[in-house]
Amino acid sequence: MTSHEETIDWGELATAIGVDPNSGGDGVARRALAHLLGDEALRRAVDWYIDGRPAAEHARSVLWLLRPAPARARCAEIYRTDADPARRHLAVELLRVVATGEDLPLVGEFLADDDPAIQTWGVGVLDQLLFGDLVTVGEAAPYLRAAEEHPNPSVREKRAEMRAYLDRR
Repeated sequence: MTSHEETIDWGELATAIGVDPNSGGDGVARRALAHLLGDEALRRAVDWYIDGRPAAEHARSVLWLLRPAPARARCAEIYRTDADPARRHLAVELLRVVATGEDLPLVGEFLADDDPAIQTWGVGVLDQLLFGDLVTVGEAAPYLRAAEEHPNPSVREKRAEMRAYLDRR
């Protein structure tokens, strides 16, 4: 954390996050804040949320706002490696709100998982990517087809809701 006496060198920060120092916008701001927090703090925020510690929703809100790569990677790591089904479910549930278009291939993993809750949260990831305009319908098409034909009725129901929304758009 930066104290009141310390000054952020914004030029160095721009270089550190790989942007033109004269650029701006929401994406640049999110990257800068994520950099200032640091990768390890962002990964620990995922665990904080998943463990249901005090103010877990605050951690979730910050992660949702920033959508930082270290947090997204930590969610995928927990999903893939944790033996506790509840932690795996919460990792995918959190990824639903922190995912970016880069995470679209994970939807295929989630839909193929043996756990019906993972399948359902996984189609929720697809839903959020589409409705947040983080992926196009064309990019999502293979996953939309998989959801439409999925053996899990909850996945098919969510897909039907998505179809209705997309048809109205």
